[in-house]
Amino acid sequence: MGSDGAVAAAITVDRLGTLPRALAFLGETVRAGGTRFAAALPEPLPGPAAAAARGWLEAAAMVTRRVDAVLALRVTHREATP
Repeated sequence: MGSDGAVAAAITVDRLGTLPRALAFLGETVRAGGTRFAAALPEPLPGPAAAAARGWLEAAAMVTRRVDAVLALRVTHREATP
């Protein structure tokens, strides 16, 4: 996420009453389990911010899948090239 996106996200969750420690906990959860795991949580952030967080996490998980696919193609091609 770029700096503009980070500012927008911070404003969004602040307006929804989210405390910084909840975001810090979510960040630790993403680092430990990945975006797909965190997106599947029933409440990734408390209260109304859960829906916003789930949307962000699902979008990040889609990007991660695409990066995985591109990396797999590169590795396969590199191994097949003498």
